[in-house]
Amino acid sequence: MTYRKEKLGVMIEEEIGTQRGSEDTFRVVTILLLFIIAVALVSFGESLYPASLSLFLNESGIPVAEIGVFFTAFFAASALIAIPAGYISDRLGRNIIIVFLFALAVTVFSYSLADTGGELLLLRAVHGAAAAPIFLIARAYIMDKTTKKNRGRIMGTFGLLTGAAGIVAPTFGDSLRDQTGGFNPLFYTAAIFPVIAAILLLIVFKDMRKGFTAQKMMQPHRKLFSNRSFIVILVMFAVLYFASSILSPIMPIFAVRELGMSYTQLASLSLYIGIFYAASAFMGAVLSDFFGRKNLLVYPLIIYAAAVFVAGLSVNYQMFFDAYILVAIGAAPYVVVAYSLIGDVVEQEHRGTACGVVALINALSGVAGPPLGSAIGEVVGLQIPFFVCSLMVGLTAVMLFFVLPQDKDVAA
Repeated sequence: MTYRKEKLGVMIEEEIGTQRGSEDTFRVVTILLLFIIAVALVSFGESLYPASLSLFLNESGIPVAEIGVFFTAFFAASALIAIPAGYISDRLGRNIIIVFLFALAVTVFSYSLADTGGELLLLRAVHGAAAAPIFLIARAYIMDKTTKKNRGRIMGTFGLLTGAAGIVAPTFGDSLRDQTGGFNPLFYTAAIFPVIAAILLLIVFKDMRKGFTAQKMMQPHRKLFSNRSFIVILVMFAVLYFASSILSPIMPIFAVRELGMSYTQLASLSLYIGIFYAASAFMGAVLSDFFGRKNLLVYPLIIYAAAVFVAGLSVNYQMFFDAYILVAIGAAPYVVVAYSLIGDVVEQEHRGTACGVVALINALSGVAGPPLGSAIGEVVGLQIPFFVCSLMVGLTAVMLFFVLPQDKDVAA
């Protein structure tokens, strides 16, 4: 009789523990969804004006030949701040993201106050330094709050919602610019969104205000750069970011000049690319929870490489359109899946720094890739950058297949 009572008591305790575990999981998922919505608001605000930024700079007195310098300033500042911001978030807590949100809001609003080219150049640099840490710290926070079993799904949701915000926002921004007849209302509106996000984080995320327990300012490079999986992923990011940045200035020129696409058709293609990219990123991340990160990195990249190659061979608009839909499907998963893998293999106290290193690679590609792509296209033809990109992506898929360790809980 006593044995039966003890057994019954154990069963009740296990049931209560299971219920509490389910409640805790639901609470964490709810918090993460609110967090992702907050960051998606930032993505929406940041996507309102980039399409009009060159026009704004030109109307502010910047010659067309010098506009590129302002974009370089943005990426260079992003590169310089990436690792320090990630490192600080590792040591002092992810709550540092709130500081960058308010800094971003002030910077975007200040575009309306700038009078000279020097002030605008300074603002572009400050803008890059304020915007870049937000998304890398956000990814690190998601890594902290998820487990290997659900990290892909949550990271995929992050990519889906922030990507969807980036798709919708440009149309809204162009409409606002046309209705108001000026750029200042665009900047005022864009500055509101990071403020809303910061207030939401301050109200809802109590643990972010407290931050992590202060740790000794130890150097993270030894553990990071002795981590084989992280090094392989870093090489992958470096090659793929560089490959896509080589192609970025060539793609629209090739589509319009060689294939006769109208700007309306090009805008329509960009919209479809964004939709398929966001959906594919989400599905790739979800599937990686079940079939392994390595598999969902390698096989989509094969589609990416083949599709870019076909895009370079295109002889008409429809062929190019179809090829680029496949490019979006193949190119999308690697980013979210790779960040999920970083969360799996990198310790919590080094994740911000790891995301900062990836952001640095991304920013450097934005500085170096487009000039090289433009030079290749000018010297040897507009098709060649497509083939160069395809080759780099294909070689990266081969490298990942042979060098990246297989997920321990997934069959090869």
